[in-house]
Amino acid sequence: MPESSAENPVPLVVDLDGTLIKTDLMWESLASRLQRNPFAIFGILFWWTRGRAFLKERLGKRVRLDPATLPTNEKFLAWLREQKKSGRKIVLATASDFQMAKPVADYFGIFDEVLASDGRTNLRSENKLKALTARFGERGFDYAGNSSADLAVWRGARRAIVVNASREVQKKAKEAAEVAMSFCEANSSLATLKRFLNELFLRSGYLLAVLAGLLLAASFPKVDFAGGAWIAPGLLVFAAQNKRGGDAFRVGFIAGLSFWLASLYWLLDIPYQWHSIPLGPGVGWLALSTVLSLFFGTWTWLVSSQRGISRFWAGRLMWSLAGAGAWVALEMIRARLLGGFPWSFLGASQFKMIPLIQIASVTGVYGISFLIVWTSLSLYSAVRMVFAMPHSRFAWQPEVFPPLFAVVVLFAWGEIKVNEPVSTTTTIRVALIQPSIPQDLIWDENANSNRFQQILELSEGALTNQPDLLVWPESGVPNFDDSTYAAITNLTGGHHAWLIFNADDVIPRPNATNEYDNDYFNAAFLAGPDGRLRFRETYHKQKLVMFGEYIPWVNWLPLVKWFTPITGGYTPGSSAMEFNLENLQATTSPLICYEDMFPQTGRQAAASGADFLINLTNDGWFGQSAEQWQHKTCAIFRAVENGIPLVRCCNNGVTCWIDSKGRQREVFRDDNGSVYSAGTLIFDLPIEKHVTTFYTRYGDWFGWTCTGIVLVLLGFKMAQR
Repeated sequence: MPESSAENPVPLVVDLDGTLIKTDLMWESLASRLQRNPFAIFGILFWWTRGRAFLKERLGKRVRLDPATLPTNEKFLAWLREQKKSGRKIVLATASDFQMAKPVADYFGIFDEVLASDGRTNLRSENKLKALTARFGERGFDYAGNSSADLAVWRGARRAIVVNASREVQKKAKEAAEVAMSFCEANSSLATLKRFLNELFLRSGYLLAVLAGLLLAASFPKVDFAGGAWIAPGLLVFAAQNKRGGDAFRVGFIAGLSFWLASLYWLLDIPYQWHSIPLGPGVGWLALSTVLSLFFGTWTWLVSSQRGISRFWAGRLMWSLAGAGAWVALEMIRARLLGGFPWSFLGASQFKMIPLIQIASVTGVYGISFLIVWTSLSLYSAVRMVFAMPHSRFAWQPEVFPPLFAVVVLFAWGEIKVNEPVSTTTTIRVALIQPSIPQDLIWDENANSNRFQQILELSEGALTNQPDLLVWPESGVPNFDDSTYAAITNLTGGHHAWLIFNADDVIPRPNATNEYDNDYFNAAFLAGPDGRLRFRETYHKQKLVMFGEYIPWVNWLPLVKWFTPITGGYTPGSSAMEFNLENLQATTSPLICYEDMFPQTGRQAAASGADFLINLTNDGWFGQSAEQWQHKTCAIFRAVENGIPLVRCCNNGVTCWIDSKGRQREVFRDDNGSVYSAGTLIFDLPIEKHVTTFYTRYGDWFGWTCTGIVLVLLGFKMAQR
């Protein structure tokens, strides 16, 4: 064993992670990488499968940490500097990658040499001992370490220096080697994890972003905490405070991802599995949530880039108005891009605030979204003013007065509107059939006969109440063949009732060359009380569900067809269709599936002068979940926007009707109170004297105005740069 002397002391080898610094460079690098780019998690997981050394090498190439921010044991660092002054050789030996360790060694300026992992070998424990023994000889070095991984190195060292170690490690270190020095401050084994989480979630703003997203999700069914919607946008801006560009975008993206993953969990209930794993639904859940989260990221980026104008009250007011307009503009785009997905617009969270939502008859649901975001950003400004001017008791009041005044005025106007007398021209008795057929049975051709018989039996029972109109939900008719046609016409003709039902419609294409050259439509049909079908009044669904009714990009990406249960695709319809119920002196326009989510589609259906809208939908895809309630919540606004009732006939909930003010009048429930089971809902629908609303007449004028203003402001901002 080499002897040490004052003239020739043995080298002092110092561990880095947990010893020189009170943290771990790998975890610090992971936190920094994920903070900058949350999507990097996928690459990180792949690198990890190839070993820790490979992971550290990849992180070392992509992450540059500031050594000045790393916590150290100051007493130990001072002792190292004394050893350096005495002429002793000091070596940094670490399991961290060389690319990470070298900048740290250079920063402290006391190391003569750096030994580190290199992408192939993880320089830890036995591997570290082998490298040190090869470099300095057996027991030719003293070693400073902190963890159980260092015990193997201490056993091969001349002496041990114990730093930042637990009591158990200190005890084992004495058994492994002679302990020359100990620098063990109170140090929690969870300190590295705490610092990692603090860096990743607190300093980055991600934790607050997640909370904002979850709070927003809680404002929709089934939690129905409507107040959360008024807080979440402001909380999101607070999470992105002092951030610009990509950093602000990432904070918004994380908020959006938490919101959509929580809100759309029911996609995992789609009964399409691979070896009992919902692979396709899972991929769809993650992909859709990711795409929709881009809108949150964009909004946060836009709002953060404008916050510099908030020095004066007028500037802060304009900033909050512009932020609200930007939210509306992005909702407008979301309702249209790639076919549109207008699910859970912010304004829809206030569906229970009946007086407030009456403004939708003028602005559409977008006006309520605008009001919520404006108020939330004003509350954020108010909180900032409280801290900026702590000695002024009233500094916050000018911030919140404009939006609160608008809320009060709109509430008062809405209350008057809700209590206006309604002139009814006639009443129609309606029977809605809810068969509650599981989706896997709908896909099972062997079950077609039984499930059609079930809907006929439910209808026969409902017809004993002599309804004027019978309604079946989407997917109620398995195959529209001759026997089905006969059963339907016999049913309506025998009971002298109208029937609206859903089935596939097949139309030969122009210049078709064979019997298979057809267009297939998801359609709504009208059968009259005379036992005849009104084929000229067939409605073809316009808004098709991606991966449910058609497969996008399948010609370029054939692989995507393996993630969906459908094998073909429908053709979209081109226009709304009015069903004329002649002897009832009423007209209606059908909407199929989630078309009642689209403001523009609902307006188009109502624009012809329909007395009420009727939605035929099958939400059985999603089991018994919050999806049915979220769907109904958003659909409520089509009634308010167009000032006419909405009747919803669903496969497994929520079958109901909603009046022209957005009030939920009657809902089907079984004897146990469930909305998901099979049964019928029979009610008298008042046909009101129709008055065309401002929204029906002029459409999304408010949304397009917001979009235009935001584009002008954005263009002006970019021109300034």
